[in-house]
Amino acid sequence: MKIATGAVILLVFLIVHLIKMMRMYLIVMDRKVSFDRFVPAYLRTTLVNLVIPYKLGEIYRVAVYSRISGGFKTGFFSVLVDRFFDTLALVLILLPYQLLISGGVTVPTILLAVFEVVIVFAYAVFPSSYTFLNRYIITSRESKRSMMALAALETVNGWYTYVRELVTGRYGILLLFSLAAWILEITVLAGFTRLFGKTFSVADFGAYIESIVSGADYDMKYLYTVTSACVVAALTVIFTVRYLIVRPKKTDKDFAK
Repeated sequence: MKIATGAVILLVFLIVHLIKMMRMYLIVMDRKVSFDRFVPAYLRTTLVNLVIPYKLGEIYRVAVYSRISGGFKTGFFSVLVDRFFDTLALVLILLPYQLLISGGVTVPTILLAVFEVVIVFAYAVFPSSYTFLNRYIITSRESKRSMMALAALETVNGWYTYVRELVTGRYGILLLFSLAAWILEITVLAGFTRLFGKTFSVADFGAYIESIVSGADYDMKYLYTVTSACVVAALTVIFTVRYLIVRPKKTDKDFAK
């Protein structure tokens, strides 16, 4: 019975990461990165994120995606967009539960919600702010400082335009993928916990998320993380070897031409 339950948990775990992988690929696909190369890159960065605490592995993710997609701007903003939708889905799950059922909103949930609100607000007000500031700087007295401010404003506008290109037409599916991934991950964690004869509730999931953000202790966190890392490590080896064996003679740079 436990073997069958474990197999189901493993299957759902793989589906979770398949969804997360497709979410990230949907973001970077316009850069013409070959899917065969993308898969081991996703698995490798996921493994590092599991091993390194406090999400510091995101720095490695930026480096990897910058390398395979053609530049730091692509890598940085692709990871930022992926984190945004992942966090948004998590907040949409945790906040209603904590407000309506548990009766108390945790500090990590508040911080994540504030992060989402700030990003959305900045994204929404930037176009009008850019128009106003651009007109003001151009019509003001020309000086070296004004030219520097105008150059900085144009740089930020370039970032905004690039992020808009990454997400335009994809908001819905990115959020849907994120919600599905988190709901299924709750299922995986619940099944994994109960496999060891322990109880699990959404409150326990909230405690698990808090432990990731704050470093607090959680009963099953270590075992679940180690098990996840072992599975992802095995997949990383398999798909990396496969890519090295069957990879095409053309590089991704040639593929993009």
